[in-house]
Amino acid sequence: MKRDNAYDSTRLVEVASISAGYPFRGKIEKLPDGEFAVIQMRNASPETGIDWIALTRVELPRVSEKALLQPGDIILSTRGGRNYAYCIGRKRGQLVCSPHFFVIRLMRDNILPEFLAWQMNQLPAQNYFAAGATGTHILNLKRAVVERLPIKLPSYQRQTSIVEMANAMRAEREVYQQLIQNRTNEMNAIVSDIFGNSPQESEQPPK
Repeated sequence: MKRDNAYDSTRLVEVASISAGYPFRGKIEKLPDGEFAVIQMRNASPETGIDWIALTRVELPRVSEKALLQPGDIILSTRGGRNYAYCIGRKRGQLVCSPHFFVIRLMRDNILPEFLAWQMNQLPAQNYFAAGATGTHILNLKRAVVERLPIKLPSYQRQTSIVEMANAMRAEREVYQQLIQNRTNEMNAIVSDIFGNSPQESEQPPK
């Protein structure tokens, strides 16, 4: 009998396709009325996720449906010291990502994409990526390394529970950060009220 904590193990390539982001040639030219939005490295943060409002809009020639990001896709940053995964949770129009991301698309229905993205951002996977990254000045992650990533597959119910817990933790963190910011603003207002806004108004030490 399998224990409750004995999860199936496999490699990422066995459950998902891995492909590079859209192959832009040269600089990504901004076009405010462009039909397509592009996720670039500067739009993605491990702390705050994807800044959807700041995405650059462009026009692209001959884009196939396969190249467009779909709900449930995961994009993984391939450059830098941390290879973070972001899940595309819902339909967001005509959307692509830069070639500095891998696009991971699940091929099995018994895996939650949010759970897979969460697992890829945990320490075991991050250590695996760090060990496999190459490069002298800027680390780069190769597709072969990503394909061989070991993953664990608990039950679908367990995956759902983990995703709900991670979402709750993220929401709590945002609340705490806002409370800290509010308190910081209050203290700054007190300092301004006591000492004034101008540094010249404060008393200088004797020489």
